[in-house]
Amino acid sequence: MKTTFTLLSLWLLLTGAADCFAQRASRGDSELISYIRSGTADPACGVCLGSATKYFKERHAGELAKKTAGMALVPAGEYRIGAEKGKGEPDELPMHAVSLDAFYMDKTEVTLADYLTFAKTTGGNYPEWAKPSGKFNLETGKEKYYRRLEGLIKDCPSCPVFGIFWSDAAAYCAYKKRRLPTEAEWEAAATGGTSVKYNFRDSTADAGNFAWFAANSGELPHKTACKSPNAFGMYDMNGNVWEWVSDFYGRNYYQASPRRNPKGPETGKEHVIRGGSWASDADEMASTNRASYGKANDDIGFRCAASQKDILAELEP
Repeated sequence: MKTTFTLLSLWLLLTGAADCFAQRASRGDSELISYIRSGTADPACGVCLGSATKYFKERHAGELAKKTAGMALVPAGEYRIGAEKGKGEPDELPMHAVSLDAFYMDKTEVTLADYLTFAKTTGGNYPEWAKPSGKFNLETGKEKYYRRLEGLIKDCPSCPVFGIFWSDAAAYCAYKKRRLPTEAEWEAAATGGTSVKYNFRDSTADAGNFAWFAANSGELPHKTACKSPNAFGMYDMNGNVWEWVSDFYGRNYYQASPRRNPKGPETGKEHVIRGGSWASDADEMASTNRASYGKANDDIGFRCAASQKDILAELEP
């Protein structure tokens, strides 16, 4: 009966009942979908089978593109992490190979507009400068730490968010059904699959074309995606704002890091930040530079990531 039912459904498609077929598929006719995708479908179906296969392939591609809009794919493979001896700080050594599963990562840092929409929708995780009754609140707080950036906050919705704790960044990504990238993923994405010191190669000569940092920022963060992207199509991987990643910081972690999908120490006092910011010099925003922090600040933001296998799982009928 199962085979007869499936072939009848395919016959309906062949004879012009495509709308009926689409409705069945949209309702989750997993039996039909599994049959067509299994590779064991009766070749006697001919054009019908080809049409159905094309339908599902195109629909899947469209759903994948929609789900990963604004993200870049970093292919699975082996990546060099850390600095060469004599070219980095002790916590960047040794340079070593890690094997990473494929993952997607935001092309830009999360913006003020997108983050504030999240905070207002959920009623929590506000930046320090917007936290109701908080001491840093721009309107009511006694601390004036963020006051000089008040104009930018109001007039630059596409500037990266800042003034958030690691837990805030993690909550935003979870709300979006994403996660913070691991430190290894971040570095692999930043170097664009190469072993260069910066996302714009080993020299700082072209830094101004790729990054907002102390030499050109005017001591302010800037609108995302204004500079040139790296090889993976990601913007501001160096400079603009530091970026929270998922790992706890471990000074000697690279000496004992697992070779496959490392996730950092199990515990720690602070979380890793990467990439440097508008206040950094060229060395500080090197893609291999490791730093950590335990609070919110005016130059720390983030971007989200997702494993390719998790994205594909979301698309399963």
